[in-house]
Amino acid sequence: MRLLLGVAAGVAVISGIALLCLVPLFLLLGPEHALVSDSLEFNTLWIGIALVVCLTAASIGGWIAHRVAGSIGAVLGLIAIVVAFGLADAGYHQLLAPVTAVARGQLGWFELLVGLREPLWYDLTLPVLMGIFIWIAGSSRDIEQRPVSRRG
Repeated sequence: MRLLLGVAAGVAVISGIALLCLVPLFLLLGPEHALVSDSLEFNTLWIGIALVVCLTAASIGGWIAHRVAGSIGAVLGLIAIVVAFGLADAGYHQLLAPVTAVARGQLGWFELLVGLREPLWYDLTLPVLMGIFIWIAGSSRDIEQRPVSRRG
């Protein structure tokens, strides 16, 4: 049960940090500053900000998952979920997302959010990097909890 709670806590932390940071920032900047002109693809500035936020969230989520569960199994479960959903999201964005031929200004907020695209390298790299950051943070929590042997 603690294992599932650890995974759920990690997912909640990662989702919460990402949503609470990126959604308001996108609304504040608006599509004019977050997207490449006349397209639905994010610009380099936004990609950099999103990368920092997501990797920070992954680190905190990995640490929390281990803290709540008390085992490295929750960290591995969190990695599996993040990588699987991240690659599924990448597949959606690259293969199934509708290509919008109309001007960006003619789209409502919902249509804009459905049609947004990240570059292929970002879509494929982010879940893997997040998995690495989750592992580093979660395994460092494991190292913190090991008893120190005193010889001598």
